[in-house]
Amino acid sequence: MDFLQLKYFKEVAKHQHLTKAAQALNVSQPALSKTIAKLETRLGYQLFDRTGRQIRLNSLGKAYLKTVDTIFLELQKSEKELAFLTEKQNRLISVAVTIPTILPELLGGFLKIHPQAQFRQYQAFAERMQSQLESGEIDVGISTFPIQGENIEWYPIIEEEILLAVPLTHPLAARKSIKLKEVQNDPFIVMPPGYGFRDLTENLCAQAGFYPDFAFEGDETGVTYELVEKGLGIAFSPSLIRSKRITSLQLTELKVSEPECSRSVGLVWHKERSQTDTVKEFIAYTIAFLEEQKKKALRNET
Repeated sequence: MDFLQLKYFKEVAKHQHLTKAAQALNVSQPALSKTIAKLETRLGYQLFDRTGRQIRLNSLGKAYLKTVDTIFLELQKSEKELAFLTEKQNRLISVAVTIPTILPELLGGFLKIHPQAQFRQYQAFAERMQSQLESGEIDVGISTFPIQGENIEWYPIIEEEILLAVPLTHPLAARKSIKLKEVQNDPFIVMPPGYGFRDLTENLCAQAGFYPDFAFEGDETGVTYELVEKGLGIAFSPSLIRSKRITSLQLTELKVSEPECSRSVGLVWHKERSQTDTVKEFIAYTIAFLEEQKKKALRNET
């Protein structure tokens, strides 16, 4: 694709007059005519109807002009994006998470300290996060699963206990703790396949010696626990990184004594890729944020 030919074509299409287009482009009319002729030869179609000195777009030329306009529009958008990245690179943080509930409080707190920071945020599964790190699409990830790779740095911060949410009408609701096998016949409310918490549910139940019966699948965390509240099933519930909505619902959360139910929460980044000062500050802030969540949980237990 010859962008000079496309540029000249746009200008001739705009003026529909070779002399005026040549003056606007600051080129000679013969050079302009030759370029347009080369474009038409390459395409194999006439884009203009010519009558003497008159030149007019024909139907093929009008259709081609729409495509050319789109191409130049996309180029302009890309140039603006490059300018944005160049001018504000040190303010931009691209972050992916497997637990989106963490974002409002985390990002809100960071922006109070660094109001000029700008975020691009993604929700990603572990495999997707690894490819995003390797390609440079993201600077850092917050994951509930270790992410492995030759140049990937995984930094676990907290080990989060996983509880079992049951409705108040459940036969075991008055208990402090249970063995997971005791609820093997209960319907579970789960995330769809591919979500980390779905895998966690299946793995924990497998350790207890059964495969869970799924009553509902959905990707809205708040809805999951509303369904539990209504007695339509039970669900695993993270004890630290969770939606605050759950505290207002009429349900109870039981400790699981067997098997051990927990997950790691940590940061992951590409160790061979240089980081801006803002990204380094965000990593340090996130580590402190997660450690504070752990301290709060310990204080609440005591």
